[in-house]
Amino acid sequence: MTIRFAWLVLLSWLCMPVSLQAQGVPATSTSSAANTKEAANNASHVRYRADYVVAADATYTETDFNDILVKTKAGVDGYSQVRLDYSSKHETLDVLEAYTVGPDGQRRDVPKDKIYSQESYSSASGPMYADYKVKIIVFPDLAPGSHLVYSFRKHVLHPTFGGYFRILETFNPFEQFDDAEVTLQAPSVMPMHLFVRDVQGDKPVVAGDRTSWRWRYRRSDPLKSQTFSAEAWEYGPVVMASTYSDFSQLGRAYDVKAKAAAAVTPAIRAQADAITQGIDGHRAQAQAIYEWVAKNIRYVAIYLGNGGYEPNSADSILANRYGDCKDHTVILEALLAAKGIASSPVLIGAGSGPEWSQVALVERFNHAINYVPEFDLYLDSTSPFARFGQLPGGDLGKPVVHTRDGRLAYTPANDAERNYSQVATTFRYDADGNAKGQTGIDIGPVGEIGLRGAFAQVNGQIRSMVEQSFLGQAGLIGSGRLELHGDATDLRQPFGYGFGFEANDVVDFSVPGGMTLPLPPGSGSLRNKYQRYANPANEVPFHCSDESREQETYVLEFPASVKLDAIPKDMEFSNAAGQYSARWQRDGQKVTAVHVLQLKSVRGPHALCQPQDYGLYRALMQAVRRGFRAQVVYGDLAAQH
Repeated sequence: MTIRFAWLVLLSWLCMPVSLQAQGVPATSTSSAANTKEAANNASHVRYRADYVVAADATYTETDFNDILVKTKAGVDGYSQVRLDYSSKHETLDVLEAYTVGPDGQRRDVPKDKIYSQESYSSASGPMYADYKVKIIVFPDLAPGSHLVYSFRKHVLHPTFGGYFRILETFNPFEQFDDAEVTLQAPSVMPMHLFVRDVQGDKPVVAGDRTSWRWRYRRSDPLKSQTFSAEAWEYGPVVMASTYSDFSQLGRAYDVKAKAAAAVTPAIRAQADAITQGIDGHRAQAQAIYEWVAKNIRYVAIYLGNGGYEPNSADSILANRYGDCKDHTVILEALLAAKGIASSPVLIGAGSGPEWSQVALVERFNHAINYVPEFDLYLDSTSPFARFGQLPGGDLGKPVVHTRDGRLAYTPANDAERNYSQVATTFRYDADGNAKGQTGIDIGPVGEIGLRGAFAQVNGQIRSMVEQSFLGQAGLIGSGRLELHGDATDLRQPFGYGFGFEANDVVDFSVPGGMTLPLPPGSGSLRNKYQRYANPANEVPFHCSDESREQETYVLEFPASVKLDAIPKDMEFSNAAGQYSARWQRDGQKVTAVHVLQLKSVRGPHALCQPQDYGLYRALMQAVRRGFRAQVVYGDLAAQH
């Protein structure tokens, strides 16, 4: 989603094997060097081991070992404590050892009372999720040049789905790995679908009725930070394994428990009848039910990737009035079914890239929404500000699996039909260079969702702060009037806003000069996009499926006493990344400029952009930058000579 409103940042405050022996880690020159010169990175993985032993029923034991060298103060802050999440209902987790080895070579064990067992954040939000736990290891005497060492063993007592085992081991290319190894042992008769990239692997070893695999990885020179990057698993070194042949099988497996949880009970039927009382027709009833769930079922986050694959029953969700994304799909499905409207849960990777993983991994998904085939409509009721039929930008253009029938599909594209904005600003100047004006904004369906969320928290107490921030971000001194168009919480009506303003001493007409287009008060501007493309290159693949369209119209009305000498020429630029145009027109003392930027997906909406594509977007944004440098020239130039 394109986020063009700098003021949203302002409003955001309103609203995630072998033990290392102490004597084997002397105070080496490498460690001391971290204190005398700039470190290349904050930490490095000196030794990493992950060992998976799988049983015939897909339960397994995972044993991990980590030796991490922290090199900087930031590294110390980042690794001062380690969190290990697990489900006490399905797993056991034991910390086998935890200690530090300081720059002086001394080993300091983590006391047992410094390994805390706590409810996870979401578990603390309600008893519905009381089985989600976290073990926190707090490391003592951690300083730059220290090693922190810990190992743990996790027993998965119940597979996520029947017969389902998977591995996703990703080695972030921005991190240093001196010695990493992943091993897997499983029954030979168990189907194991594998994909590896940029790791060294041995041939499988068969011993008796079991097969073993081993993969090794090293990277001593990690990549430098990049402006844009897809998720590491999408392009980086990775080991993937799955016992499921495809995503359809995975989706149907998820649906076994989800379908049972969405049973229509008397309480659900009564609630559906109450919501739709006096409402006829399936679409109108579906809209009423969706809006009720979005407004009345509080969202409590348990992410799919955190072991939370089994939703609660619709009855319990109705009684508690809260739930995570899976629970939202359950109660929405049940209430719809009570009115004879069929729907299906859909697994989706919200906010992630547009490509499928090479094997069927549940980690590909972090979210669940609903699909209503009668209207060919996706619904995400976890967003309380999305109108019926709208999807947040992170849900658009994403691969999904329909769990009821295993169908694979994509959500609607994140294109200019849904992701657009039109900003129109008028400046009326007087002879003294003061200005009055108005900014009008049509932010489009995608932007409207975030807009509602921001303005739902604006009240009389902070309205003046918002108005002054709009002026300040446009570089103006004066007064402003925020005008809301609709109620941010009313999902039946469109919502938007406008901004009227009066500003002092905007321009000096007493001397000839040239002026670029002023910043539009109350809105961001295309001219600032190039700032994200300052780096000359981007070395990794990145997401580029946003095909948004943004238009900015400026009307500048000059007083009769000001002589207008010239307006800029029209400009146009296009390449595979999109098109940009700037059109200028003069009518007497009125100058109108229209800037339009349309983005394209260089490799199509279902593929990542590659490093070489970055230059196309950079060139496009530099054209926008040049376009906004153009100036209107005014004043009696001859009188100055």
